[in-house]
Amino acid sequence: MTVIYQPALTIVIPTFNSIVNLPACLESVQSVLGTLLGRTVFVLIQDGRSTDGTREYAENINSSGITLVSEQDSGVYDAMNKAVARAGTDWIYFLGSDDRLLPDFKVVLSRLTNTNQIYYANVRFSSNGKPYDGAFSPAKLVFRNICHQSIFFPRHILRKEPYSLSYPVKSDWASNIRFFASIPFQYIDLNVALYNDSGGLSSTYEDVEFERDKAKLFHDFHGYWLKLLCGLSPIVTKIYHFSIRHKTEGRKKFGDT
Repeated sequence: MTVIYQPALTIVIPTFNSIVNLPACLESVQSVLGTLLGRTVFVLIQDGRSTDGTREYAENINSSGITLVSEQDSGVYDAMNKAVARAGTDWIYFLGSDDRLLPDFKVVLSRLTNTNQIYYANVRFSSNGKPYDGAFSPAKLVFRNICHQSIFFPRHILRKEPYSLSYPVKSDWASNIRFFASIPFQYIDLNVALYNDSGGLSSTYEDVEFERDKAKLFHDFHGYWLKLLCGLSPIVTKIYHFSIRHKTEGRKKFGDT
């Protein structure tokens, strides 16, 4: 009989007034994990003292694998740091309350074999079902971030280097820039979550502090050339989006003829 290795992992769900989305999120977790929930995978709902019924709902969930902690925090990254400090498993995974687990999440669990590297996969956008976003390199990281719901972190890495509270919206991007310089990243070509790409924190708000420091972060951790690329990224991004729009319009015209 073959024994499949299943590492112990905590799914951290930061919440604040999330009663509209949390029930469906937890239903997806329970559906995907089945009997693993409460045995090797645990859910920690890190709530920021919600006032809309989120706490009451979570307190009444009948599952030994789901825990609620409700306390004051200084934003989502502070909540995530608090959850990492509290978690007792070797692995950490973050899931938004408006996101959903997909079946391949369970497949990835058996591949988490090295706690000295970070594993990441794909998500699918909830708006159109498209996967995001394949394997990354430091250069690709200049233009876009690895989706947080794609990444499986060894707990000791996040405990040693918690998220900076200086970046209220994109601190995970800043951390990935730093991690890519010193920690191996292992890509797994599977889709692990359905990511809400409309209305979330990073899609709604700008992070002025991160944008101010982004080039310096690349210079400090990856050198001059990526700092230079970072400076050129707005122009390159505009050209890229223009070319995509031009191709799309061309296809529409071709289809109309």
